[in-house]
Amino acid sequence: MPFTDLRQFLAVLEERGDLVRIREEVDPKFEIAAYIRKTSDAGGPAILFERVRGSTIPVVGGIFAHRRRAVLALDATPEVAVDRFNSAIASLLPTRRVSSGTCQEVVHRGQEADLTRLPIPTYSAKDCNPYITAGMVVSQDPETGSKNASIYRLEMKDGRRLGILCSAGHHLAMQFARAEARGKPLEVAIVLGPSPATLMATQWEAPYGVDELALAGALHGQPVEVVKCQTVDLEVPASAEIVIEGRILPAVREMEGPFGEYTGYYTDTSPKPVIEVTAITHRRDAIFQALLTGVPTTENHVIKMVPLEASYYSMLKARFPGVRAVHFPGPGGVGLMAVVSMRQTIKYEARSVIMAVLSATRNKLVVVVDDDIDPYNLEQVMWAVCTRAQPDQDMTVVPRLAGGYLDPSSRERDANCCLGIDATRPFGQPFAEVATVPGLDRVPDPSLWGRDSK
Repeated sequence: MPFTDLRQFLAVLEERGDLVRIREEVDPKFEIAAYIRKTSDAGGPAILFERVRGSTIPVVGGIFAHRRRAVLALDATPEVAVDRFNSAIASLLPTRRVSSGTCQEVVHRGQEADLTRLPIPTYSAKDCNPYITAGMVVSQDPETGSKNASIYRLEMKDGRRLGILCSAGHHLAMQFARAEARGKPLEVAIVLGPSPATLMATQWEAPYGVDELALAGALHGQPVEVVKCQTVDLEVPASAEIVIEGRILPAVREMEGPFGEYTGYYTDTSPKPVIEVTAITHRRDAIFQALLTGVPTTENHVIKMVPLEASYYSMLKARFPGVRAVHFPGPGGVGLMAVVSMRQTIKYEARSVIMAVLSATRNKLVVVVDDDIDPYNLEQVMWAVCTRAQPDQDMTVVPRLAGGYLDPSSRERDANCCLGIDATRPFGQPFAEVATVPGLDRVPDPSLWGRDSK
């Protein structure tokens, strides 16, 4: 069973030597981000910063800096993580309300709800302000009451206000549009430090109106226990570390950005909605969770990999039984590139897969390879592209598809030109045979070479 709260997960990481404690004081401006960047680049451990300048609350970061911890968060292995996620999607468990939770051991309302008390990091050199990047925003449709939970970037403007990026097409943006049309605010609760599986569940591309916390329950094998918020009519995971309650104000826009985004580039400054904070609740010994985004590959990318791979594998497998695996590589920002491995059953089927992916996602590059190619190994993928595809016959350009909002190469806002590459062998036709070396199974692992063996 996956870990039911963040602390349980951190304890296991520490036992495994996959978490380190930094006991010297660190600066939330850039220094925390620099540590997470280093561990991301080196495949290193998660980091617990015990002393953060300007706050009494410690910070944990780098939890999703490597895929192995995302897999561990699901209590899975690399081979079954996507299947585990898909099984949970097929067996959602609604939340269970409880009377109290540790996330409300300390309650600050009104003027006492001061964001400056939190150790909110500044990540990139030109970020306009500190940003909450691991905040799970819980909300509900003002007309239907259907719930949503997802991660959005949140700029700390001052002690009582946050700027939020929720692009058109996102479920929160749809809910806010409905509330704003009535001249009313949209209530939100920003959850920091839920269980890692709960945070991953928010990255599932759920149908509108389906509660991602029900997926979190299925991943845990039991309903997520939730508690009613103090100042808004919403429910949040009872064992979370910190909860920020507030309202997205109607007819209010303020300049937000720049911010170093998942593409690795800064976004521009533009008017965006504003959240007015009404309360902050937390555990007595709360931990703040930081999450680095920026140049791939780091946490913002890894947290999305398994959920997106599961979502698109399930969708494609239902239509194309020969699909074996789907991967969203880090260099593509886990959103701009997809690789699909499949065994074709009819001529040109790979091209139908390309069109299915492009029509269902905002990816700008889709590569389909044969099932002898490991889609997680970009060296093998590029070998297939270079030896099994011809540009004039196997590459398809589709102009002006939806997407591109954060892509710096996009020539039109909210639109991308997309490329599909069929890097499979021509179906039903002779093709050159792959060269192999016999006896590989009899040669020991290189790490054992030179050692005496019996």
